[in-house]
Amino acid sequence: MIALILDGACAPTLVGGLSLVERAVLAAQRAGVNRSVIAGSAHPHEATRARLNARGADVTFVEWSALPHLDLSDGALVIRDGVLVEPRALAALLDHSRASDRTVLVAGGTENDPALALVPPGAVRALGGVASDGEFLTWLASTQPQRRVSLGPLFCRRLRAASDVASAETDYIRRENGGKGESFFTKQIRRFSVPLSRVLVRHGATPTQVTLAGLVFAVGSAMAVSTGTYIASLVGALFYYTSMVLDCSDGEVARLSFRDSAFGAWLETIVDYVSYFLLLGGLVFGSQQREHAGLYQNAALVALAGSIVITAVAGYLRHRVAGADPGQFDDASSAALEKASPFHRFAAWARQWIKRSTIAHLVVVLALVNQLPILILLWAFGAAVASVVIVGVEPFLVRRVKVMTLSHSPDLRLPQGGR
Repeated sequence: MIALILDGACAPTLVGGLSLVERAVLAAQRAGVNRSVIAGSAHPHEATRARLNARGADVTFVEWSALPHLDLSDGALVIRDGVLVEPRALAALLDHSRASDRTVLVAGGTENDPALALVPPGAVRALGGVASDGEFLTWLASTQPQRRVSLGPLFCRRLRAASDVASAETDYIRRENGGKGESFFTKQIRRFSVPLSRVLVRHGATPTQVTLAGLVFAVGSAMAVSTGTYIASLVGALFYYTSMVLDCSDGEVARLSFRDSAFGAWLETIVDYVSYFLLLGGLVFGSQQREHAGLYQNAALVALAGSIVITAVAGYLRHRVAGADPGQFDDASSAALEKASPFHRFAAWARQWIKRSTIAHLVVVLALVNQLPILILLWAFGAAVASVVIVGVEPFLVRRVKVMTLSHSPDLRLPQGGR
């Protein structure tokens, strides 16, 4: 199977710093199709060739006239001109190819103008006479048998004008990064992180740089709130919220630029934990000048103990359940608790109090009213309940959920029942 990418004569449309042709090649590579042929552009822009070579892509640029001479005997995954598609959508289409050896599968776009086509070996011979994207559409309309495959919520969109890029880029980031179990507060933070990620990618920022920038803001936040003064607490709250925006942004930058990796996922997780405990320490130091300082100290010990248990057990479960990608555990955990009993759903609600996105909003609100130590009490409550659940219940629930393979793995497959 090869990926046949139809390239028009227009200037390259850039999405996330990459042309749509480059994105199609890399998306196909992620979906398990390692060889790509770009038809219609025998002399590509040198920047395109250099970027694809740097990513290790096996790609050939040919003119339309050379298409009949290509070896398409294993079938072709056709990505039409101007299509922005995520790797999971291509993987979903490839999964349906086992049903028939002669049926042409189409997906995305409209009924009469599909964005993708999977042409099996039994129907691929006639494809050699195609000389443009328009001729391919004509060929497709006359080809039988044919079946449309639904991609569900997976992203696949054909961009017809330059004005479509901004909205498509934003929707692509949201679809790639917003999981089903994403909390209300995380969705609010993405209002800031998504436009920031678009800017960062255009300026060549790497995911690791964004992650480390978030750590710097988290350290500054802990130092500021530890003073216990009103102005410093406001600054610390702003810094912590910024660190959370960057925490969302690093994953968005990674997926938008096709630079997500197992190392990056674990670096992000470690930085999350460090930022998490730094803020708790800063809150404890800042509360020592307040009335009921002893209560806050005891609550901090409960919060610390519960958080350590959660960190240790969640880390173990992430490794056992989701392999190298920590984010997959969160999706599996949310799906498992959602289908469980009312008690388990209450436990899932309690866990929201100790999520970084929730804390980022609470720290801003409480800093404004000069009541930051209250966050320690809420933290202790959430950590106590969540630690009991994650030790006694969640391992058994999560094991029932089929976890999707890593999004940065060449072997991309959908979770059980779609997503």
